[in-house]
Amino acid sequence: MDSAIGALKSTQFQVQGVTRTYWDFFSGFGFFVTVLLFFAAILAFQLAGLSKETLRSLGLVTWAFAFSFVVITLLTWRYFFIAPFVFSSLVALCLLLAAWSAARA
Repeated sequence: MDSAIGALKSTQFQVQGVTRTYWDFFSGFGFFVTVLLFFAAILAFQLAGLSKETLRSLGLVTWAFAFSFVVITLLTWRYFFIAPFVFSSLVALCLLLAAWSAARA
């Protein structure tokens, strides 16, 4: 494991005039995803506090939010392991039910 991380950290290449390593990309994408998931959590809490009339008018937002987590679930199934897959499945299911409920109201 240490040799794999060492290889990630030591393999350097030029990207648009800047020297980067695979470790930089690995870390950067991890931070990027963390920020987006934090934003998704805040958005979910904000949407949960809106009235049904307002949610109905935001149909595109609620369905896009739900379907984005369906895609996240599929990516998690393909590239990760069971625990994050279970959690992303539950989040996707909850968001789909919430979007469906808001559309019905």
